[in-house]
Formats: sequence, structure tokens, C-alpha cells
Amino acid sequence: MPIIIRARSDDHTGDLIKKFKKIIAATNIIQIVKDRKYYQKPSELRTVRMNELRRMRKRVHNLKKLKNIPAPRPVVRRVRPDHHEFMD
Repeated sequence: MPIIIRARSDDHTGDLIKKFKKIIAATNIIQIVKDRKYYQKPSELRTVRMNELRRMRKRVHNLKKLKNIPAPRPVVRRVRPDHHEFMD
């Protein structure tokens, strides 16, 4: 999906660059590109995701112990198995 920033007559170049950077940061594009720079095995991806979930659950647990505040919900990413994992 292309990112389009329209310039108004009163916008300066610096303002447009700031808007572009904010949009890029909000869409998390830089992190996605960095993650895809090198190949990661599916088992490594699964391990990273499970560690993220563990970390989030631990954080939620610790927040609940501190105060009676609503805890953030963990992000659940489903890992889809490859076809050839189950083939003999």
C-alpha cells in the first residue's frame, strides 16, 4: 500500500518530511523491513513469538500484583504451519 502525503500551499518541505516520518513510524514499516532483511527459520519465528507472549503475560501479571488496574491485552499472533512440516 503506497503512502501518499499531499502538500498544501502553506506546507514546507520540512513539515512534509515530519508527516512522512510519523506515518512510517505508525505503520511499523521500518521494523518489518528490518525483520525481512535476513531469512529466519519458522522455528525461530515461533520461538520469538512465544517469548513475546511470555513477556507480555509476565508484564500483565506484575501489573495486576502492583495495582488493581486493567491490564493490556497480549497480542496473539497465530503461527500457520507450513505444508511440508506434516508431509512424510
